[in-house]
Amino acid sequence: MMRSFTTILCAIFSFAMLGANAHGTERPGRVITVGAPATEIVFALGAGDSVIATDTTSTRPEVVEVLPKVGYMRQLASEGIISLKPDLIVAVEKSGPENVLQELGDLGIPIVKLPSLDEMKNLPDAIAIAGAALGRVVEAQTLAQKIRADIADLGAVVEPNRPSIIFLMAVGHGKPLSAGNHTTAAEIIDLVGGRNPMAEFDGFKPVSAEVIAADQSDYVLLPQSTVDQYGGFEGLKTDPVLGLNKAVANGRVLTVSSSTILGFGPESASEIRDVAAFLHKQEQGR
Repeated sequence: MMRSFTTILCAIFSFAMLGANAHGTERPGRVITVGAPATEIVFALGAGDSVIATDTTSTRPEVVEVLPKVGYMRQLASEGIISLKPDLIVAVEKSGPENVLQELGDLGIPIVKLPSLDEMKNLPDAIAIAGAALGRVVEAQTLAQKIRADIADLGAVVEPNRPSIIFLMAVGHGKPLSAGNHTTAAEIIDLVGGRNPMAEFDGFKPVSAEVIAADQSDYVLLPQSTVDQYGGFEGLKTDPVLGLNKAVANGRVLTVSSSTILGFGPESASEIRDVAAFLHKQEQGR
């Protein structure tokens, strides 16, 4: 029911935007994006030139690194955003705090919130909603079609025997995080044909060195940023905590971009498909 409502809402919004464009209304020229997936969607739709600022989680495409930042996606402040005089804010579902978004809306700043991008199935709808708000409906239809094809391709390479894959992520000097249900990492593990040994809990949670050492998963899934933090795979093996993991020690490591862990964007489907193909090749060679 909710999916149908979103689709109908998107269709109405798309029709309205098409009508506005037909009467000469300009596309928004000053856009702020909040959340890595929202930023990637706006740029993928060809509206990157209109982006004047992003949040701190947005790291791709590379050009966003030099744009002004409005803070972390969940800790936005209205003053900085207001000073930039945006025509439109495109934000991911978890953006906030809500009172800041309410204040911005009360000031007449249009805010488009995308559906949850912790689930890949919502990505085409998110693209359609962003495309309507940006006056780029045709571009959104083309991009959404490509995403659906990429998602369909994932089914061709998933593993029939579902090897176990644990997700681990370094977080500064604290305990590494692993991922339970209802996370992007858990969905990635499922999409590539794996089985998540941490499925007994929800969300991302810290795990002790003892748990990491006792884990007997066939593979470990890591954000590329964690691998980079240790200077590559060899450095990872020497870490006194992550190096205790059997899959890390055996070099059975899968990586995905940090942006995709934050939420599924236009590049995520093909990225996950590549991980699935690599996993399949590894399994075939066992």
